[in-house]
Amino acid sequence: MLTDSATYLQQKDSFQRPIHFCPAEGVYGSSRRVKSRLAVEQKEVASLQRLGLTEYESRIYLVLIKMGPIKASEISFFGQVPRTKTYGAIKELERKGLLHVLPGKPEVYLPASPEQALMPLVTKLSRDVKDSESVVQALSVTYETSKYVKRDIPKETEDFWQIDGRTNVFSKLSEIFGDASKSIYYSTTAAGLIRAYKAHSEILDRAKKRGVIVRVLTPISSENAGVAQQLSEIIEIKQLDKPLKANFASVDSTDLIVLDSKPDDLRTDQGADLAVWTKNMLFIELYEQLFNRVWNSLPNLEIPDRQKE
Repeated sequence: MLTDSATYLQQKDSFQRPIHFCPAEGVYGSSRRVKSRLAVEQKEVASLQRLGLTEYESRIYLVLIKMGPIKASEISFFGQVPRTKTYGAIKELERKGLLHVLPGKPEVYLPASPEQALMPLVTKLSRDVKDSESVVQALSVTYETSKYVKRDIPKETEDFWQIDGRTNVFSKLSEIFGDASKSIYYSTTAAGLIRAYKAHSEILDRAKKRGVIVRVLTPISSENAGVAQQLSEIIEIKQLDKPLKANFASVDSTDLIVLDSKPDDLRTDQGADLAVWTKNMLFIELYEQLFNRVWNSLPNLEIPDRQKE
């Protein structure tokens, strides 16, 4: 930001050395190098448009970055923005904090720092892309799961076996957890974590002592924080903001159980749960990729003291 007129004039002079318009060449100055140096590249415009700027706003901001403080007429010419659109786009850029107006006759405009003005937009875009990616992956899991869980299927279909009832589902989970030799990846709801603690904590503890990697993804609230704290002392847990679209357990990359808990309560002795157990390698790989991608994006578990109480 310029602090006095002397500083402004010095900066203005450094940016605006006398150059003459040459109609034959269609650019300011006597050298085509000027046009090359100051041209607005379409890929730059497209990049700024992805951050939420319009085409004209992008062109104006790029011209200001390359030329420094200049007048609206020069912005229009070098940015290839129609005169009738220039002032509206300038006002919008000022509103967004991307340029500053230097009073005078005529007014002169200079750009805001890209680091300060654009990086927050880049961060937001990156976060939005990450959120969209998670949604797409969750939808993919739901789509694949719906083929087997949401429809009436035979008890056995090639590599897929249907399991009815909570006690039967827990029995199968205990079996594959007990046979684990490498890894157990478990994604569940907040209530599901409490059910897992009641039904499988000892089996998971023994698996961990055998050297098995045991990881659980789950939401954590005041209701299950105590259980999460106790389990985190023997296995690895990371907190989800909300449960994944499908609850599942994958063991050793050889067994996968995708389950739908009905109801999602705390009981382990009854429930109309429906699950699919599979040894299909492609299907298992899909779920483990989702689990690992989410796991690697989350921080280590930290339970506030107020939740522990």
